Amino acid sequence: MDIQNIVSQETARQDIYKSLANCYRLPEEVIFTDLATLSDQLSNLNSEAASYINRMLTEPDQSCDLELLRIEFTRLFIGPYSLPAPPYGSVYIEKERKVMGDSTIDVQQRYQNFGLDISKYFKEVPDHITAELEFMFFLTYKEIESIRSNAPEQAQEMLLHQKSFHNDHLNIWIPDFTDCVIEHAGIEFYRNLAKATRVFIAEDFEYLKNVSILATQG
Repeated sequence: MDIQNIVSQETARQDIYKSLANCYRLPEEVIFTDLATLSDQLSNLNSEAASYINRMLTEPDQSCDLELLRIEFTRLFIGPYSLPAPPYGSVYIEKERKVMGDSTIDVQQRYQNFGLDISKYFKEVPDHITAELEFMFFLTYKEIESIRSNAPEQAQEMLLHQKSFHNDHLNIWIPDFTDCVIEHAGIEFYRNLAKATRVFIAEDFEYLKNVSILATQG
């Protein structure tokens, strides 16, 4: 695979992570732009997740109005009375199913190792799904930057960080989280978002197993 194709592939991964992260925020009109990006980039990677996003964009029963999406988002992921699908890694990783456990501290340390901190406008803990997906976006961005700068060792390092974060966090808890969303979602919109997330995370984990092969190309 030549450099141009590698950059194109990694850019697709980068955009998918960013758009997925945005879909787990309280919905605004821009969510439909993110879904269009997801559809395009997942299709570019021949991902099975694209079919679920396409349903969200094209099927009549997926065309929920924004207010309904906001109500369902709040019920699933915020509460206040119950939380059917907690969007926090530690709830699924920690034996006590608690927020801000050791796994949360590990996530925060990884952010800090890159000079990153949680924005004051982001009122969530470090292992919220949006923050973790955005961290993968950041690592992929840095990988692409290194490739374009003809720095293959730095690109390989970024890939290894992605693989490690996947192995220790995303690949552990995203399957259980998405199962909760699929079980408790009251509308197909979030059920299909969860299915797309689960499929893509599994596919990307398998892809990153070839990290050393990718990093040595070109």
